[in-house]
Amino acid sequence: MWQVAAAFQVAGGLGSARAKRKAAREARRQAAAQAAALRAEKFEVAALATEQHADRMEQFTDLVATNEALAAFMGRSGRSIQALQKREQRKYGKDVDRIRQQEARQKESLESQARAALASGRVKSQAYKSAATASLLTTFGKAAALGISNTPTPAKDEGTE
Repeated sequence: MWQVAAAFQVAGGLGSARAKRKAAREARRQAAAQAAALRAEKFEVAALATEQHADRMEQFTDLVATNEALAAFMGRSGRSIQALQKREQRKYGKDVDRIRQQEARQKESLESQARAALASGRVKSQAYKSAATASLLTTFGKAAALGISNTPTPAKDEGTE
């Protein structure tokens, strides 16, 4: 009868360990999916920065054209127009630098989050694997204990003491 109990104990322990190993794989899979999503966002950040740069370049071009048209209409000298254009170029350059720096910071932040997600997945997976191993050891220990406690002990010989 103890053999049946031990068999059920082992079957239950194996099922538990299998479930924990499956949870370990799922934890890694989820972490990889999260990291992939974060890394995909880097492309969106780059596209947005490029769009912002193009918008700013268009604004700069329009401003230069407007200034030149107004200068021609008002009869202003070339030096004052050049000074305005240089000021706008510096402002444009600072804006573009700011856009690119912000893009780099956002990309680095997303990459850092992706690495953290993968590390978290590895830790969770390892915890599940350790739990599976502990479950197996506990199961086999309990099954062995059932077998040992139900093993008949040899009778002591009364005359040999």
